[in-house]
Amino acid sequence: MSARFQKHYTQPVSQVTRADCQELLQMALAEDAPAGDPAAEALFDPTVISRARLVSREKGVAAGLAVLPFLFELWHTQSGRGVQYQMHCKDGAEFGPGSVLAELQAATVDLLRLERIILNMLQYLSGIASVTATTVALAGDQIAILDTRKTLPGYRRLAKYAVFCGGGSNHRISLSDMAMIKDNHVAAAGGIQAAVTKLRARYPDIPLNVEVDTLDQLAELLELPEQTDVVLLDNMGRAQIDQALQMIQQSGRAIFVELSGGWTPERLTELHGLGNLGISMGFLTHTTRFLDISMELQSDD
Repeated sequence: MSARFQKHYTQPVSQVTRADCQELLQMALAEDAPAGDPAAEALFDPTVISRARLVSREKGVAAGLAVLPFLFELWHTQSGRGVQYQMHCKDGAEFGPGSVLAELQAATVDLLRLERIILNMLQYLSGIASVTATTVALAGDQIAILDTRKTLPGYRRLAKYAVFCGGGSNHRISLSDMAMIKDNHVAAAGGIQAAVTKLRARYPDIPLNVEVDTLDQLAELLELPEQTDVVLLDNMGRAQIDQALQMIQQSGRAIFVELSGGWTPERLTELHGLGNLGISMGFLTHTTRFLDISMELQSDD
């Protein structure tokens, strides 16, 4: 079997750093118990130790386990107490129902205090990784599944990391990574050619992605001498995509083709056989279902 094609538009988010998640974790700790945790604090002395397992109740692909050590470090700084952990799974790995992803040991009050933060991270990021993996499998070897900037503030690098864990490709992380001329840019600038010419005059070397809605717009773009790195075919069906690919090939231009607009995993088979191209899918991050992962606690006798 041939290797699967991937196309990253930026340096992929292949690992999580403390800087990627520290602010989020600090906010999570602050908002979840602004005046303490009355239930746990009333029931358990901080000297009481418990063990816990992080268990998946369904199959999926892991993402977010790499965030947990940073959470535990912040908690140690805040409380003076630590959390011992043993990972049984790595981000990017598949698991089935009943799989133990990690084991924790800490003060009972701490495990209960951190439970929701731990699960929110794992459930959300593993949900993204899992739906990405399913989509990538349906896409086949020649289609790169790309994420978008449709993410919650502060979560972008983590969400894109989860897409990477699921086998997807990272689109630009921010507006600064790549110039992307879309329909509103074109309308305000007075057309495709005016927009591209003005942009290239100011930023001659930045990677450029141009969205086209019609074959006429594509023809205008291909007439320009300025370099376009990616052309985004928006809301085009298979017949139009075939024509667009033929036009690009005949032009002799080295332009990568990206698709967007209405593509679902179930429709990806329509694109098999077209060669290497990318599809950007916002639903990977903006409609993700939390994966069913739980923390199972037991007293350490």
